[in-house]
Amino acid sequence: MRLKSNSKANQLPSGSDLLKEVKVSIIIVTFNSADIIRDALNSVLEQTFKDYEIIILDNASKDNTLGIVTGLLDTWHGDYKIIPSSLNLGFAEGNNKAFEITTGKYIALINPDAVAERQWLGELVAAMDASSEIGICASKIINIDSHMIDSAGDGFAKSLQGYKRGEGLPPETFCNKEYIFGACACAALYRRTMLDEIGFFDPDFFLIHEDTDLNFRAQLAGWRVMYVPSAIVNHKVRSSIGAMSDLATYYSTRNKDLLVLKNADLTLIIRCFPQIITGKVGEFIYFVIKHKKYRPYLQAKADTIKNIPNTIKKRSSIKKLKKNHDDYLSSLLVPVWKHDYLLQKMRKLLYG
Repeated sequence: MRLKSNSKANQLPSGSDLLKEVKVSIIIVTFNSADIIRDALNSVLEQTFKDYEIIILDNASKDNTLGIVTGLLDTWHGDYKIIPSSLNLGFAEGNNKAFEITTGKYIALINPDAVAERQWLGELVAAMDASSEIGICASKIINIDSHMIDSAGDGFAKSLQGYKRGEGLPPETFCNKEYIFGACACAALYRRTMLDEIGFFDPDFFLIHEDTDLNFRAQLAGWRVMYVPSAIVNHKVRSSIGAMSDLATYYSTRNKDLLVLKNADLTLIIRCFPQIITGKVGEFIYFVIKHKKYRPYLQAKADTIKNIPNTIKKRSSIKKLKKNHDDYLSSLLVPVWKHDYLLQKMRKLLYG
């Protein structure tokens, strides 16, 4: 059965319009992705693991993204749904809307600028099947341009800031399957029962660090994250808003603060306070002194303060689901002087 939709993203189908139940629902959120979506979608269609459906939500693209997607899926014999939104909902809410019509036991995300190797989905599914404690599986993501690691899953430092494990290191490294802090949502697999329990992305984040927030909530609720190095995705590292745009500066700065206020216990903040200050000094140097992003940086800080009442409400809900002890969470955090973390931050400060 092949289904298409001309409905708006907030007018979701029901009853017979919903897709049949499958093991994996693959979500791709697009925005002006005409130059990259063909390779990404073809890589999904060529997966060796076949028990999946495809949900594509387009965030009001002005180019031919929808035309390309429709043309490719019209020749495919699997289940799919295309949801064109009249508004740009952002990455977080776009995925949330798509999730509402998924039927899979597992939810896979892949960005339109990522190209998955043929075994990618099967490797993630096998890892998830191995233990009911696993709520998230992380891929090994390779930068297509540099041929170096873009992300070997997400880490979290004692500065209470997320980072990409292994970024800039040779792909021959980070080859062991292991439990880690989190997954980069560029290419990851999520267990539906976990998302039903803790929720999916926080729409208030809009974009940037929404996956770090989800990783944090999953860890607090007792779920584990498995890094699967055999699940490989090649990433074109294309930002739809510009890596150093005012918008990127704003959301990066604001959301890093919000996820700490929302998720971190006071005892954890006190324990990590010296390294938090170190991280904030580095952030200020990078955005304000080096890149002269005074206005978006200060606006982000002001809006963080405005969001405190709403964040406290969310914090109360998260606390009710907490199962993991602070000592366990602390064991997942890396010191700011750890080699690969420090090297990554120094490289970004000097050359980013």
